[in-house]
Amino acid sequence: MKRKLLSLVTVVCGTLFLGGSIALLPTVSGQGSDKNERGRKLYYQYCASCHGTDGTGNGPAATAMKNAPPSLKNLKDADGKYPALRVKNIIAGEVDVTSHGSREMPVWGRYFREKKGSSEAQLDVYALTKYLEAFQPK
Repeated sequence: MKRKLLSLVTVVCGTLFLGGSIALLPTVSGQGSDKNERGRKLYYQYCASCHGTDGTGNGPAATAMKNAPPSLKNLKDADGKYPALRVKNIIAGEVDVTSHGSREMPVWGRYFREKKGSSEAQLDVYALTKYLEAFQPK
């Protein structure tokens, strides 16, 4: 119980810290601030506390997690291409990921729908999906 509470506090503090620092953080190389500012802000607010600002899985909340968050820097499908549909489905919570174990990663799509409505949620999930594409090697 204490470990769960500590994990939750760490995630919340990390999210607040990173969320408040959005404007001070650099954009991912190849991703200009004008190209996907929405995705960048969402990533730093909701993802960076676990996955790290560079997507390597080294965020401040990562150490409190039972399973280390994966790196988001080399996502490929069988053809060696960025699996945009799979990434979108994971963010939206439309597919279970066994490596997430007991579903430590929040289902952001559900959260966005509850907070902003369906249309805005779809835009947020799409923006995050496109932003993560910028982490991939060229």
